[in-house]
Amino acid sequence: MPPSVIAHRGAWGADIPENSLAAFEQAVELGADMIEFDVRRTRDRELIVFHDAEVAGAPVASLTRSEIEDLAGVLPPLLEDTLELARGKIALDVELKEDGDVDELADLLSDFAAHDGDLIVTSFLDLVLAQLTGLSRGLVLSHSAERAAERASACGATIVLPKMQLVDEVLLAELSDAGLTVIVWDFMAAEHAALLSDTRISGVITDDVPGALSARSAR
Repeated sequence: MPPSVIAHRGAWGADIPENSLAAFEQAVELGADMIEFDVRRTRDRELIVFHDAEVAGAPVASLTRSEIEDLAGVLPPLLEDTLELARGKIALDVELKEDGDVDELADLLSDFAAHDGDLIVTSFLDLVLAQLTGLSRGLVLSHSAERAAERASACGATIVLPKMQLVDEVLLAELSDAGLTVIVWDFMAAEHAALLSDTRISGVITDDVPGALSARSAR
C-alpha cells in the first residue's frame, strides 16, 4: 500500500493561513489522506490549533484567543471545531505541543476516535505520549534519532515520525525491525519522491500536498 499523504498544518499558501479551517478544507478537497496540526492552550483554557509557542514575544499560554488574533492577524481555530470539520472526511495527526491537562485532551480525542473519527496523537514529548493510553500514539523526532525504538516502546508509541534529515537506511531498518510504523515529515516530492516506493514508510507529512499526491500516483 502506498504511503499516506499528510497535509502539514493543512494545505495552506499565500491566501490560506496554516493551521486554519480553510487550510484543512483545502486538504480535504485536494485529496490528502490526513491532516497534521498542532494543539496549544490559551490563558483562558481554550484548546486551539496553533503552532508557535509565542506570538510577538508573548507566550501563547499567556494570551486569549482574541489576543492572539490581534497579534497574529489570524484567529486560531478551536480544537473542537477542527475535529468536527474532519469527522467522517479525513484522518488526523494531532500533535500536542505541551504537557498539562492531558486527561481532558485524551477524553476529547478518544470520543472523536470512537465516533467514526480516524486519528493518531503525536508529540515530541515522551511523557505526554505515555499518558495517552488507549489512543494510537506517535513519537516525533527532530534533532536526533538516538534510541528511537527504545523511546517509542517506553512511552507506548507504535508510530515514529522522524524529520527527513534523520531518515537513512540504519534508522528505517531499526524501526522496521522493532515493528514500528514510520511516518516521515518535512517531505518534499521534488527531493524525496523515491521514498514513496519504500514499503517501510507508511506516510509522508508535507507542505506540498499536490506535489506529493502527483509523485505518489506516478510511482
